[in-house]
Amino acid sequence: MLFSKIKTRIFRHLGMTKTLWNYRKNGVYCFNFHRIGDADACKYDPNVFSCSAEDLEKHLYFIKNNFEIITQAHFINLINNGQVVDNKLAYITFDDGYLDNYELAFPILRAMSVPATFFVATGLIESKVVPWWDEISWHIKQCNLDELRLPSWDKTIALSEATINKNIRVVLSQFKSTSTSIEEQLVELRHITGLTLENYESEFMSWANLAEMESAGMTIGAHSHSHRIFSSLSAEELSHELFHAKMLLEENLTNKVLSISYPVGNASTYSRYMFDEIDRQGYQLAFTFRYFINQQLSANKFQLGRFSVSEPFDEIKFMELCINAPTL
Repeated sequence: MLFSKIKTRIFRHLGMTKTLWNYRKNGVYCFNFHRIGDADACKYDPNVFSCSAEDLEKHLYFIKNNFEIITQAHFINLINNGQVVDNKLAYITFDDGYLDNYELAFPILRAMSVPATFFVATGLIESKVVPWWDEISWHIKQCNLDELRLPSWDKTIALSEATINKNIRVVLSQFKSTSTSIEEQLVELRHITGLTLENYESEFMSWANLAEMESAGMTIGAHSHSHRIFSSLSAEELSHELFHAKMLLEENLTNKVLSISYPVGNASTYSRYMFDEIDRQGYQLAFTFRYFINQQLSANKFQLGRFSVSEPFDEIKFMELCINAPTL
C-alpha cells in the first residue's frame, strides 16, 4: 500500500497518469455510491454521502466515456458463459436506498441513459426505523461529551467539536469492530448520552419510487432486510435476512431479485461459508465493499469488488483509483 502511494505521487509529479490510463487493466470496475447531496445539511451520518448531484454527473460522464457500462443481465451472462473479460467494463451501484437516490441520482442516470443497480435494505422502505449508523451519528452530533467509552469497549474515544465528521467515523468503526452486537451497543450509547431520537422522518425510498426506477430500466437488488452485519448472524438469521429481503422485493416489484450487496461489506463482514446459502436462495451475484477489479468472475461471483466513490470528482485522482487497484 505504501509503495502504491509513493508510485502514485511519482507518476502524478511526472504527469504520467493520463498516459498510464491507456494501459489500465481489463476487467469489471464496479463503482459504488451511497447518498447523493449536501452532507453538511444532514442531521445524521454525513460520511454516508458520496458526492453532490453535480459531482455524480461528472463521475458518470467520465465513466460513460471511458468504459462500457453494463447491466446486471450482461454481468450474469459473462459469469454463466465463463467469458474472459477482455475490455474495460463498468457497473454502477448504489447502496442503502436513501430517498436522494430517487430524487437526485435517478433523474441524472435516466437523462444520461446509464443503467444502475440500487441495493436496498427492505426493512427501511416506507418505515420509521432509524438505521443504526444514522442514530449513532445523531448521538455524536447532539451529545456534549469530550470523550466516549461504552461498557463493551476496551478503549476511550476522544470527541472534538472541531472534527465532528471524524468523530463519527471513529465511533462507527468501533461499533463495527466490537464483538458485542450493534443493538446492545446502541442501548449503552443511549444510556450514556441520555438522549432519545424522536420524530424521525424516513429518509428512504418508497415502494412507488423503486417501482418507477425499475420500470425505467434500473435494477433493484437486495441489501439484506435489517442491514445487520452478516458475520454477526447465526445460520438461521442469515437465511432469514436473505430470504425476507428477496421475498419482499419480488412481491412488491416486477423483476426477479438476482443480486445482493453485503451490509458494510468489508472482509470481516462475510465469509465463503455463506456462499452456499446465498446460492441456494437464488442470488447469482453478491457484492462486497472491497477495492479490486473483477477479472475471475465465475470464481468470485459472491465476493465481487467495488470502488467506493466518496469525494467530489477529480479526474486525476479517479484515474489513479482505477490504475492502482488490485485484481481478483
